[in-house]
Amino acid sequence: LSTNTVIIQNNDPTADIIIFMQKYQKLMTYLAGDPLGEDTMIRRAKAHKADACILLTNKNSPNSAEEDYRNILIALAVKKFVYDEKKESVEETANIPICIQLIKPESKDLYFKSLNLSPLQD
Repeated sequence: LSTNTVIIQNNDPTADIIIFMQKYQKLMTYLAGDPLGEDTMIRRAKAHKADACILLTNKNSPNSAEEDYRNILIALAVKKFVYDEKKESVEETANIPICIQLIKPESKDLYFKSLNLSPLQD
């Protein structure tokens, strides 16, 4: 396998994640920080070199709408970053497929509206 996974979370990895990462240490990178807090976090994750981006949510969040809005903002930030990095390249597409996990079903419509797309276009 040549796939590399980058995990970005606001805090240090839990004991479970550390154990999991030890098993796949050559395939995984953990970055502690806020992807919305600084452009360099998305840059450090090398999002512009990724084939896709998967955004997972905290299903135990006390505020599901806030959690969904945050994931939508992260998705938009990743898309913008990748577009800005690749827009000059004729060999690469300036878009990145994003798989985003949302808690509330109506949040999906908000995500697609923010992209000016229907659900089948992204």
